[in-house]
Amino acid sequence: MFALAACGGNSTNSAQPSETPNSSSAPAEAATDELTPEPGAKLVFWHPKTPFSEYAVQEFEKKYNIPVTLQDVGYDAVMNKYKADGPAGKGADVFVLGHLELGDAVKSGSVLPNDYFEEDTKNMMLDEAIKSFSWDGILYGYPSYAYLPAMFVNKDLVKDAKLDTWDDIIAFAKSFNDIPNNKYGFFMEANGYGNAFPFMAAEGGYIFGKDGTDASDIGLNNEGALKGLEYFKSLKEILPLKAADTTGDIKTSLWEQGKIGIIIDGAWNAGRFQKLPFKVESMPLPKMPDGKVPPVLTGVGGFFVGSYTQYPNAAKLFANFLMSEEMQMKINEVTGFLPLAKNLQNEELYKDDPVTLGFIRQLKQSVFMPNIPEMKYLAYNDTIVSPAVEQIWDGADAKLTMDKAVQGLKDAIAGSQ
Repeated sequence: MFALAACGGNSTNSAQPSETPNSSSAPAEAATDELTPEPGAKLVFWHPKTPFSEYAVQEFEKKYNIPVTLQDVGYDAVMNKYKADGPAGKGADVFVLGHLELGDAVKSGSVLPNDYFEEDTKNMMLDEAIKSFSWDGILYGYPSYAYLPAMFVNKDLVKDAKLDTWDDIIAFAKSFNDIPNNKYGFFMEANGYGNAFPFMAAEGGYIFGKDGTDASDIGLNNEGALKGLEYFKSLKEILPLKAADTTGDIKTSLWEQGKIGIIIDGAWNAGRFQKLPFKVESMPLPKMPDGKVPPVLTGVGGFFVGSYTQYPNAAKLFANFLMSEEMQMKINEVTGFLPLAKNLQNEELYKDDPVTLGFIRQLKQSVFMPNIPEMKYLAYNDTIVSPAVEQIWDGADAKLTMDKAVQGLKDAIAGSQ
């Protein structure tokens, strides 16, 4: 979900190489009334070059008079690039990262704790955001936004059709579908584990046990998960395509042509979809036929101070600035990512923004993804569970297929240790 852009970028950081990370810089006990940036501080920021990142750099420079060089580094490239460049003094001072990579970042010594602004951050942000950016009880980052899927509705096509239940969704799709002309009432990607997860989790499936911390306990093939997968597969009745023909590219193309009434897609496309020439709203996934809530998977994005920075105080000021409510609202405006500040979770704020409002409601029906390193097998280039989900959609036996996939996931995890 977080793989939104893959833009390369070469650091031009002029900081000198450091033998050891600045892990003890600016300790919490040194915090006074105001954090003072180092004389002559200048920062490098790794983030995709977007209207948000350019705006944030501009505003920070105006407020603090600290120059920031924005280097266009894709979300997926940040962690590996920092592990390679950081020890040589060529890494960023501040970079964007999703919480799924926190375990790797901490274990590799790549990030500094959020010490100076810890209490302010905890007071400002939702508890789940704090938990997602913490490791062994230590808060490391500056959480900012959530990325999660929900339903987008083309109101010009759906109009006032009732969409309260999955039966309603199915009824609308049957009335709207014109398959030979590529018109669909409902469309989702049937080739990724994340799309099947809400149905699995509604009935008791889960990724890792003990609140997402036990990689030896995988619940993707338990009785509930299999029941949910059977319902997921039953939706092929209204989306009669092979999984390989339900890719994100196909879905997005048809949706933007105004040929689909309802899709499941991510908050990361909300800004783009709101510019389409038809009225778009969003809503949470309806309850299952048995009344259970299908929770979507949620990720947390935010900012980290690199452990090899030569300017830890200035970097912490910048990371904290990026986390501010003002910047969270800017991210929401540009991309659709959802603010995670408690003050910005008030539905009343979005009474005139039905897209963000729908995602705020979906967030309340979501599961925050585990941040243990083993999550990488599902989060990036998943070659185990997602292919299994695709096979099940195309008709394979759910139990046999998922038993095999879960064993494959266990083997991959065991092989990495």
